[in-house]
Amino acid sequence: MSKQRVVLLALLLLAPVWAQKTVQVVAASDLQYALKELAQAFEAKNPGIRVSLSFGSSGKFYAQLTQGLEADLFFSAEKIYPRLLEEKGLAEPHTRRPYALGRLVIWLDRRLGLQPDPKALKDPRITRLAIANPVHAPYGRAAVTLLEHLGLLRRRPDVSIPGLKEPFASLSWEEIPWEGLTRGVETYWDATPLRQGKAHFEFVYGENISQTAQLALTATQAGILALSLAIHESLSRPGVYWVAPLESHLTLEQDYVILKGRKRPEVMAFYNFVGSPEGRAILRRYGFLLPGEKLE
Repeated sequence: MSKQRVVLLALLLLAPVWAQKTVQVVAASDLQYALKELAQAFEAKNPGIRVSLSFGSSGKFYAQLTQGLEADLFFSAEKIYPRLLEEKGLAEPHTRRPYALGRLVIWLDRRLGLQPDPKALKDPRITRLAIANPVHAPYGRAAVTLLEHLGLLRRRPDVSIPGLKEPFASLSWEEIPWEGLTRGVETYWDATPLRQGKAHFEFVYGENISQTAQLALTATQAGILALSLAIHESLSRPGVYWVAPLESHLTLEQDYVILKGRKRPEVMAFYNFVGSPEGRAILRRYGFLLPGEKLE
């Protein structure tokens, strides 16, 4: 048998094995569109590797990963969760890396005819506002801090939280024990500025920012969403949005990490592709601010 035939036979024998290689990714749902495009671009260049994507809230994925959820890569909308995985020995050392800074928007149904501006939330027709659940969703936490920054929510001075030594009203955004605020935003914040002049007002909570976007689109006509979702035609066509300044809410610094024991060649290939010029360009198109970049 010639040398060329031997090489060809070896490649044919290897092909089925290579074709089965899959990279399992769990990711914050603000990446719903961007990461799908990124995975498609990667697969086009690496036809033997398939990228399997699951989206949800970062806090819930973190809890599931600590309980044994199988995944190769974790993309979090808040950097604390990859760091905690690393500290617990559940992530490959030195693989935690920033990939983007998330942006927040106030989104409004175009049919309302309102200018995309924070003042629009005081309009009598805005009686329901969709936000992600701040107990476990970073975008929900950022939404609450944005409303507080805008003077539309006020800390209740009489709030008592078990185990909290400092007064709740004196805490910085980073010090708020979000995972313990399970009784709804209005238990801890006074929403009078949002209620004034309205028959009623309520928050409607999404389990993650993607579900929150669906609620805004189908049920509430208003929501505080991720720019990376609002920029997609499914939301930009029926809606208008206002992009919040970075300093007006809790920072959405986003990291990704390889899970322990998952540092296989195909996983490393996708991990590196995310940080490549092509990967960065895709993330940038969806409104993310990238590591090392500043707003123009």
